[in-house]
Amino acid sequence: MNTLRLDGVPVTVFALSLLPLWLPVLLGEAATRGTRARVTLGVTVALVLASFAVNGPVAFGALAVGLTLQAFGAGTDSRLIRSTLLASATCTVTTALALVFAWPVIAFVASVLAVTLRVGVMPLHAGAVALGDRSPAAQTQQLGATLVLVLAHLRFTDHIGFAYDVAPMLVVLGAVATLVPGVIALVQPDLRGFYRTATAMHGGMILASLGAAGRGHEAAALMVVLTTAFAVGGLGLLIVALEARVGPVRFDRRGGRVQAFPRLAAGFALFAAAGVAMPGTSGFIADDLMLHALWGESVAATVMIILGAAALAVASLRAYSATFLGPAVASVAPDLNGRERAATTVLVVALLILGIVPGLLLTPADVFLNLSDAP
Repeated sequence: MNTLRLDGVPVTVFALSLLPLWLPVLLGEAATRGTRARVTLGVTVALVLASFAVNGPVAFGALAVGLTLQAFGAGTDSRLIRSTLLASATCTVTTALALVFAWPVIAFVASVLAVTLRVGVMPLHAGAVALGDRSPAAQTQQLGATLVLVLAHLRFTDHIGFAYDVAPMLVVLGAVATLVPGVIALVQPDLRGFYRTATAMHGGMILASLGAAGRGHEAAALMVVLTTAFAVGGLGLLIVALEARVGPVRFDRRGGRVQAFPRLAAGFALFAAAGVAMPGTSGFIADDLMLHALWGESVAATVMIILGAAALAVASLRAYSATFLGPAVASVAPDLNGRERAATTVLVVALLILGIVPGLLLTPADVFLNLSDAP
């Protein structure tokens, strides 16, 4: 069981996880870059072991080490944030032990909880949302590690009867956790509030997709998590870049920044649009796969997710308009610098490639994830 198949899926997922994992390091201030790089290097080693492990205990054990390093290297002294990340690491340890002792149900539940805590699924969203508010760069990094965590979940804990049985419940819970923050996003007064609700909304989508994965839709779940890491992670990096230039952005004040920061505005629009299924991006593929998967499990849940995504799309337009459109505002701050442009370009290109040629990942993933549990 759980034999590694050399068809490139672990290589692809690991390589893609490096983008949101390392870009915040490259964009960071020189004073903190060395410390953050050392922590990120340790996390990278853990992700290598987890991606290419031939059994579940090794994969989740390595992930526990990596997630613990992230908890202490997140760059914030918030007890809520650290305890949330440590709780997720504890869940991965529990998963590893449960696999050692052949307790598949406990392994499945602990693995789902580990993902849930990291991606901000309501009502367990406080820690992840606080991390995105305090340090979007650290949030982007932990989303990169979450890619490998979800791959390990799909490989080692998802192919059991219990996952099949609880799939409808997880789908409905994920749908509710998608709709509620999507609606709340419509009334946020500032850019950080919009980012917090966008994070929670995508967390709900991830939970719903993990539920659908229990009934054979693993590739859809993987694409949803990939899109969240790139779109939400990229959005967080650009919000940091904007606030470094103009300070906190409220929606009841003048916007008009598109002329001063045209590249930043374009990147913001692309990441926000990819997060709500813009055609030509991986967000469109992820939503299409997920909605087809969910339709067979719960029509009501599918409708809730559509409504939640539509609400976030409206909130995204409002955030872009209030931030960048309107009478031009002069600024002496420069547009995106060279490193910021390179990072934005890398994430946008990844979203576009997976949106235009999704078979690069989905075709081998279907084979890998559905056969990796073969005896």
